[in-house]
Amino acid sequence: MKYAKFLGIVAAAILLCGCTDTQLKNIDSSTGISTSSGNTSGENISSITTEKSEGTISKKHSISSTDTFDVYKNDTVNIVNGGELTVDGKMSSEKGGKIIIKKGGVLILNSDAQLDCDLTIEKGGKLIVGENGKVSGSGSITVVDSFDDIECNGSVTAKIVPPAPVTENGVTTVGGVLIVNKKYSIPSDFASELITDDEAGTGLIRDEAYDALCAMREASGYAMSIVSGFRSYRTQTAIYNRNVANYGEEEANSWSAKPGESEHQTGLAIDITSLEQSYGDTEEGQWLAENCHKFGFIIRFQKEKEAVTGYIYEPWHVRYLGKSTATLVHDSGLALEEFLGVN
Repeated sequence: MKYAKFLGIVAAAILLCGCTDTQLKNIDSSTGISTSSGNTSGENISSITTEKSEGTISKKHSISSTDTFDVYKNDTVNIVNGGELTVDGKMSSEKGGKIIIKKGGVLILNSDAQLDCDLTIEKGGKLIVGENGKVSGSGSITVVDSFDDIECNGSVTAKIVPPAPVTENGVTTVGGVLIVNKKYSIPSDFASELITDDEAGTGLIRDEAYDALCAMREASGYAMSIVSGFRSYRTQTAIYNRNVANYGEEEANSWSAKPGESEHQTGLAIDITSLEQSYGDTEEGQWLAENCHKFGFIIRFQKEKEAVTGYIYEPWHVRYLGKSTATLVHDSGLALEEFLGVN
């Protein structure tokens, strides 16, 4: 189908193929988009003039499973506050087109979406990818504010452009995701609420990570014991100094974090079952790598990503991000640094 937009006497078009007159009437007249085409045959409505078309969706609309949502070159679709577009059919788009989800706007993709245009999620906008939704293509999804503005229950392999890093009180986040590595450290008192005594170090993890681990254990059938969970800054200092003394600084730095640079201090990282790289070849290790994102975890230090992460391959080390963001990272095939644009 095509949504026809009228700008005074000049007509432009937003192209949404395969829609009948009933569906066309769902588009808001208040936004300048035609509310009626007079077409009941399901044929395309033709543009009258101009090569550039722009329109706004400010109410709830849907594209049925038998229709296709098309965004052509130079088209701009704005989904604004109160606007919600549910696409149960397929989506296609061309390079040069734009979809902008503004604050209060929602785009729901429940099927195959070929994203060759650029999609921007502004602060407070929402992109929801349903369980059967698959978003692929050469276009990009730009996250202006937070990864919480994406709810991914399906799959997204299109490129995601993250927001810039934000550092406050010595803690750096990207789109709400805490980043801790050799470049971005955290203060010595970070997560001090997890410290129960002067010798506190291992075992504890944050409630949301523990709940996810329990769900993963139940689903997998494996015990997935915690070898190491939270480590205080003080404990990490002792561990790192011991490793340097035993193995030398260069070797220790390849697998042991300096104090303040360890994800374990966040309470969101867990070493599971075994600290041997051969764990990745076991049935449990393979299940973990293939499925942990479904429960909100990623394998933090991947094979052949040592130059990016700064650490050797650790198939046992998982980091909790939440289901949606973990799925986005997993589907990208990137290390967390690459995904967040801080490598």
